[in-house]
Amino acid sequence: MSLVAIIGAGEIGGAVARALAARARIDVIRLIDDNPTVAAGKALDLTQAGPISRSDTQIDAASDIGAAAGASAIVLADPIGTGAEWGGEPALALLRRLKAGGHLDQSVLICAGAHHRTVMQQGFDELGLSRRRVVGSAPESLAATARAMVAIEARAASNQVAVMVIGSPPEKLVFPWSGASVAGHSLTSLLSPPQLRQVERRVRGLWPPGPNSLGTAAALFCESVVTGSRRILCAFASLDRDNGTRAPVCAWPVSIGALGLEHVITPVLSVRDQVAVDEVLQ
Repeated sequence: MSLVAIIGAGEIGGAVARALAARARIDVIRLIDDNPTVAAGKALDLTQAGPISRSDTQIDAASDIGAAAGASAIVLADPIGTGAEWGGEPALALLRRLKAGGHLDQSVLICAGAHHRTVMQQGFDELGLSRRRVVGSAPESLAATARAMVAIEARAASNQVAVMVIGSPPEKLVFPWSGASVAGHSLTSLLSPPQLRQVERRVRGLWPPGPNSLGTAAALFCESVVTGSRRILCAFASLDRDNGTRAPVCAWPVSIGALGLEHVITPVLSVRDQVAVDEVLQ
């Protein structure tokens, strides 16, 4: 039986649960929040919508993070009533509890928030969390935005666009256009440099993504973990350097599977992009 536990039943957490329930590929979704009454209400609402979307996913709620035991994926989202993602010392304390309870030994932690890059870095540096079992899903939301913008410029369907984003959004964000494509055709042969710069400006201006976009991206990561599909997604990750030192957490294309970060993808970079990426990884 596949279980996904979502810590925080706020807007992002609710969006993750809604996306997972609609896709009906997870057996059980558990919303964990300090406000169990509201969380249970959300779980009931999504359960009642199940027959409409033809989903029989079981959705329940709990207040103790111990209820995350046995989950293939644990999603760090946002608590009810705060209007903000888990962050700062409360987030670090939560990670300590998850580690102490042994939850991160068997589960993959997916940090769904747009600003969870900082939380991940603290978890790696201060708690020694596994860099392969903790990933952030927000960059995939931004990459999807880039694909939509490219599709508009190229007058194509967005599902025919292959584009990734790397770096630290929004300031240190790199678009590896030389490796991007539309229906198998090189993107740089379809769009002019001014068009690509316009897409870059628009995408940078749309960070951070909204809760529904963040939730849907996190749901894709959960499915990849549960099914072991090794889907290539754009994630916040900490990458090892060739000399064995650690790189800072940044957005990068990776393969996500049952163990979390299964494989790092090496994007095609122009000389200019490589210089920009080197600055990010310093």
